[in-house]
Amino acid sequence: MTAAGRSKVFLVAGMHRSGTSALCAALSRCGVHFGEDLLDAIQGVNDEGFWEDSEVVTLNDSLLSTIGSFWYSLEYSDDTDWSAPLFDSQRRKAERILKRGFGGELVAVKDPRFCLTLPFWLDVLSGAGKEIQVVSISRSPIEVALSLHKRDGFPVSYGLRLVELYQRALEKSLPDSAIRVTFDSLLENPAAVMASLGLALPEETSDAEQTSGVRAELRHHKDKGDNDVLSRPIASADDLRQFGELLDHDYPLDKCLAELAAAFTGRGAELTELGEVHAEALATLDQRDLDIDALSGEHKEALATIAERDQQIAELDQRLARAGAELELAMSTIAERDEQIAEFDRRLSALGEEHSHALKVINERDAQIAEREAQLDRIRNIPGVGLVARRLLS
Repeated sequence: MTAAGRSKVFLVAGMHRSGTSALCAALSRCGVHFGEDLLDAIQGVNDEGFWEDSEVVTLNDSLLSTIGSFWYSLEYSDDTDWSAPLFDSQRRKAERILKRGFGGELVAVKDPRFCLTLPFWLDVLSGAGKEIQVVSISRSPIEVALSLHKRDGFPVSYGLRLVELYQRALEKSLPDSAIRVTFDSLLENPAAVMASLGLALPEETSDAEQTSGVRAELRHHKDKGDNDVLSRPIASADDLRQFGELLDHDYPLDKCLAELAAAFTGRGAELTELGEVHAEALATLDQRDLDIDALSGEHKEALATIAERDQQIAELDQRLARAGAELELAMSTIAERDEQIAEFDRRLSALGEEHSHALKVINERDAQIAEREAQLDRIRNIPGVGLVARRLLS
């Protein structure tokens, strides 16, 4: 929170391709928040990300559409009364976005379209009780135009005209408290630029880490011309006046629009050629669709056969399950019978031992009887005594 108890918002404004994203990368390293709903990075365009809230960009496009303009249009009136009832619905949307917040007390919102819609946002932010710090960044107009030519196909003359329009609208609405920086100064010494904003890059980071978000190799277009007006960033009203005079002399509007029309005609020819290729591709796709339809019947039949086989397999599985249960019961019965047989064997073995013992006893008794009979026979045969013995034993 600030000393006044209000959350602070950095409002980053600058022409497209002028270094606004690099400035936001440095702000982020200082702990400034940008929210979670950011546009995705595009390799070769903004490798480190755009740092633009998607809802803010959509609302800015809506504001421009309401006055019959677009971000790339030279049709723009800097006399628009942004406080008019015409913009009430957009104002309510902006208030909802601010109420939603951007993930912290120290935040930044960036969109090059702020050059054209800054009065609207200053009014909404002020009404929301936000402490506002506008930061504008500028870059060599010719570098911006070359970058727009590569990214969007705009003729260099048209890109220069867009730079003049954006800078003229921004100069008219930029508050006295705004802080101006240049892309060159940001690349050369990001720590000094952050200091001018009352911020500091982390002390524990090295020089290389401090410049990680504003790497010089991300500068895809560098001015190699000798025209000082086109080569230096527009940092004042006088710079803007000189730039406008040069455009009127070297890049008159009718010539600029003619070059744009020629560029679009060339693009149209390219699109026509692409259209023919596209039509051929569509015809090929139609044929592929017919082939697919022909295969579809066979595919359905194959699926039906597979389903039938699956049903047969399921039935076999059931039969196997039943057979397994029966086999398990049979094995259990066999084990039970084996145990009974073993018990019978044990009993027979015991009976055998008892029978052998009984036979042994019988033999012993037979031997004893035979012995007794032999003794009797000897007694019978004794003279005199034998007669008496025979009578007694008869």
